[in-house]
Amino acid sequence: ECVINRASGQDQGATEGTVATRFRAAMIVGVALFVTALAPTGPRAAFTAAPARAAVRLGFLDSLFKKETVDEIIGDVANPCDLSTAELAALKEASVSDEAPGRLYPNLADAPSYADRFTIREDAPKSLFNDGYPPLPMTYFVMLRSERALPVPDELWPAIRDRWPVLAERSDEELIKAMEPIKAVYVDSRRLGS
Repeated sequence: ECVINRASGQDQGATEGTVATRFRAAMIVGVALFVTALAPTGPRAAFTAAPARAAVRLGFLDSLFKKETVDEIIGDVANPCDLSTAELAALKEASVSDEAPGRLYPNLADAPSYADRFTIREDAPKSLFNDGYPPLPMTYFVMLRSERALPVPDELWPAIRDRWPVLAERSDEELIKAMEPIKAVYVDSRRLGS
């Protein structure tokens, strides 16, 4: 049924459809103008050739996708054992590492295939695995920063010295003492973003 607007003599259904169409067109133009205003050199800048490894700049969103460095995560800490700068940096790195010394490939990125990520070292001490079933290898982060206040396994310190050779000359006692101020800085595992 057709309803005629007495004032204008037009079909009212056609007028509502025209208003909706005009509104959609205005929204599209508005979005296009907004996107164009964001582009540094005009609307075609997003489609021009860029270097193969160009970093994507997202403005205020950069901080959401940027991987934090160990110094940004932990910051400055006390150095009770007079470790060198390199030794302290290595111990900080170990405390936030997602590598697991009980895996055949401690760094998952080094595994040649997806299945190899789950291969464990047969000679790894049981203390490097969790107490669940199946026993899964724990990461350096989990063992050094245990939220369940579990003691650091004695077998972990040789693994740390193997992985970070700069710490090879330090004794277990020195590493344990130097680890205390590092552990005192709370680190949420979600910040590691591997």
